[in-house]
Amino acid sequence: MSPVHNLSAWGSILCLVASAWAFDQFDETSYTAENLVKRDIVIVGGGASGTYAAIGLHDNGTSFVLVERNGRLGGQTETYKDPSSGTTVDYGVQAYHNDSISRDFFSRLDVPIAAFTFGPPSTPTYVDFTSGTLLPSFVPGSLGTDYITQLDKYPYLDDGFLLPNPVPQDLLLPWGQYIEKYSLQDSAWATTVGRPAPPGPLLELPAIYVFNSFNPVEVSEGEGRDNAIVSASNDNSAIYVNALAELEADILLNSTVIAGDRSNGVKLVVATPTGNKLIVAKQLVLGIHPVLDNMNPFGLDAREQSILSKLNGYPYYAGLVSNTGLSDATLYQNVGADTEYNVPNLPCFSFFKPTFVQGQFLYWYSALQPTTQAQVESAATATINKLHMIAGTNVTAVPTFDAFANHLPFHLHVSTQDITDGFYSDMYSLQGYHNTWYIGALFVIGSSQLWNNTANMLPQIIAAAS
Repeated sequence: MSPVHNLSAWGSILCLVASAWAFDQFDETSYTAENLVKRDIVIVGGGASGTYAAIGLHDNGTSFVLVERNGRLGGQTETYKDPSSGTTVDYGVQAYHNDSISRDFFSRLDVPIAAFTFGPPSTPTYVDFTSGTLLPSFVPGSLGTDYITQLDKYPYLDDGFLLPNPVPQDLLLPWGQYIEKYSLQDSAWATTVGRPAPPGPLLELPAIYVFNSFNPVEVSEGEGRDNAIVSASNDNSAIYVNALAELEADILLNSTVIAGDRSNGVKLVVATPTGNKLIVAKQLVLGIHPVLDNMNPFGLDAREQSILSKLNGYPYYAGLVSNTGLSDATLYQNVGADTEYNVPNLPCFSFFKPTFVQGQFLYWYSALQPTTQAQVESAATATINKLHMIAGTNVTAVPTFDAFANHLPFHLHVSTQDITDGFYSDMYSLQGYHNTWYIGALFVIGSSQLWNNTANMLPQIIAAAS
């Protein structure tokens, strides 16, 4: 190659390098008008809290854009519609507390409500799903006064983790030890498998997470059907469908944050189905789980990295299965035949519960490690076959899986040492730091409480964006 050609080649390389240096992904002039979005507030995550925040901002006249990685709003509120009958079944969020915050939100989105009914009437049959042993004499416990007396000692867990310093050592005990220390044997099963429970090794979880999960709102919902509400059409997703229809112009679905700069206001680069967009806002509201896998694109500093790196969650799955050959009139409930407090060992299914679709069952499945949909459904088939052996039902039926939901990570937690060292004080101190607010399911997990906590925070967020 001649010297002239060498110079030409080097010139081309230098031009490419200069072009790369010149491009700044956070530079507004690098984007066309349709790919530059300017708002007061950007919300990331369109689950319960993110959607509630969006409606609140809309009604306040505050400009916003919401980024959601899925093609719908609602997060863990998932609904199946039977193609034959049109019947709907909620296999995600089941119910909401019958309080003003829930009733008002349903009303605001024009969704009629009804008292909660957990599927059609069914007779419970208690079975050890691992061994296939029928337990006809098993008597399930319930959340009684023994549990309520203990819960009342910790009012600062009702809406989050507003912990005293030092943290009571009792709250750091594994739940099995707490049960033993305070003679909660009558309520032990009910705080584990007897109703939706924190995933993970239930008797090993610190007591603080049991009390935070089974807080007064959750206890109230379980005390009677009048204390919990649902969509009257058994379609809890209707509130999010209606929210999307109203807010569609300000929502980016199937979109993901790939880079962020929060040093001066908020700038997020978002990958969307139509290409990358730059969002420029004054404040960032996070309705997503703030685990590192989700948070790394936002440009964390050392303080944020140190705090958020401590968070973990256990796998939790839900699904619908048809053509099981099982009895539509029976709730098949998992009970450990020879385990402490009859709590099944993980991984396990909590139950197979008939739904309003004939021949269909709802299941919940907990594991210690992430599990694929295929593995969960294979385990479901094996369990159904065991149930046939003890129930004498149709063993020739081949299960059909209608829906599946992955709720990993569920009920985020940290170690007892991190709790002692002030993790939750540190986490609360991040509210507003680098123009960022956390409203997702970190401090509470029930939708009604998420809505309430978000409503309480919105005035601060709006003021910060003014």
